[in-house]
Amino acid sequence: MNKIKIIIQREYLTKIKKKSFFVMTILGPILMTLLIVLPVTLKNTTEQASRIIVVDNVPKTIIGQDTVCFFKNKYKSNEKVVFTYMNDIDKAQDLLIKDSCDGVLEVANTNDNPPIKAFLYYSSNAPGIDSKEEIQTQTKQILKNSMLRVNYEMTEQDIKQVNNPQIDFYTKDVRTGENSYGEVKTILGTLLSFIIYFFIFMFGSQIMRSVSEEKTNRIVEVLVSSVKPIELLFGKIIAVALVGLTQVGLWIVFTLLLVGGVKVASPDIFKAPQQESIQLNQRVVSVDKLNGLSDKSTASNEAIQGLMAINFPLVISMFVVFFLLGYLFYGSLFGAAGALIDNDTDSSQFTLPMTIPLIFAMICIPMVMNNPTGNISFWLSIIPLTSPVIMLIRVPFGLPLWQLWLSIGLLIVTIILNMYLAAKIYRTGILMYGKNITYSEIWKWLRHKD
Repeated sequence: MNKIKIIIQREYLTKIKKKSFFVMTILGPILMTLLIVLPVTLKNTTEQASRIIVVDNVPKTIIGQDTVCFFKNKYKSNEKVVFTYMNDIDKAQDLLIKDSCDGVLEVANTNDNPPIKAFLYYSSNAPGIDSKEEIQTQTKQILKNSMLRVNYEMTEQDIKQVNNPQIDFYTKDVRTGENSYGEVKTILGTLLSFIIYFFIFMFGSQIMRSVSEEKTNRIVEVLVSSVKPIELLFGKIIAVALVGLTQVGLWIVFTLLLVGGVKVASPDIFKAPQQESIQLNQRVVSVDKLNGLSDKSTASNEAIQGLMAINFPLVISMFVVFFLLGYLFYGSLFGAAGALIDNDTDSSQFTLPMTIPLIFAMICIPMVMNNPTGNISFWLSIIPLTSPVIMLIRVPFGLPLWQLWLSIGLLIVTIILNMYLAAKIYRTGILMYGKNITYSEIWKWLRHKD
């Protein structure tokens, strides 16, 4: 046991004294923020609006003393699409061929069912997916408005009320009476899942690279003369786990300090929302009062109140627990894989089976986000292969404690099994050189009785 402590101390101090540790501790949150914000910013700043010429060939309709055009002058230009209008389709297509526009939208009346057809012509610059969806959405909306005006003789005011009905929508937990703030919880859980996924790969790769380098440089031969291979493996895994916990702890402290600074600078942001009572027949329902705010203010206010409603002690503690257990689960496998690798070209055949469950978990994240309490979400958060990533999406919603304990218990049992199997692989593979190790050989090592 004393030798394992020495290995842990050596590995831990070696890694936290590296400049890369301090750089990643400081830059890690910044890089993650940029990873989320930068694509959206680049899209908004670099994407040019598509120039579309509209040719309305739908016959005009007379209502009273007004001549109603179905599509002409009805499209609204925005950051995605800029619309202009012409009456001659041939001249519009000539401009398209000369690259004077990005597309020509011809809307015509036919004898088919449905009678209205739309044709989007393009030349050298095909409209992007966002632009095409914007054109389709506006075309359908314009057609609906025109039909309401022509067929039902609605006024513009009536059409606006039909298209934008005003209704206050509340989502409340019947047990606690609190608003659900489902979107905020989903975003927070998904962000934490991505962080755990990133950490497992990063720290697991560190173990594999460290073991592989010591094997390739023959340093391990000197080390195993003083300590048992199993002690060396466990020491490395525990040391890197402590490094990860140190980094996560520093990030949590920095985040709390940042939130505390914002709270001192702008205390009004963190005020509890005003309550109002709504009479429903013989009942009175209390809700958060957000009326009178703009859409952006309402969304911002709801996001902040949603964060304040989350049980952060539980979320942070579960993040640390599942980060640690997920790392130990996969870290032991990465350590065993490192003992099998003589060069980088051999790494893929042993790391691929370990990465597939993590990639599968990431693919399933949208499904879990859509229904965090469903059966699929439950099983993905219980099975040890995917639970470290998936469970964090569900935690902010307030799970029954037995589900958390079941997931943690299964992870612990599986980690013990993984450690046992990894130790048997590591003990044999760490001293094998210049031989292509196959899965059949690994199976023999695992079956061999100590």
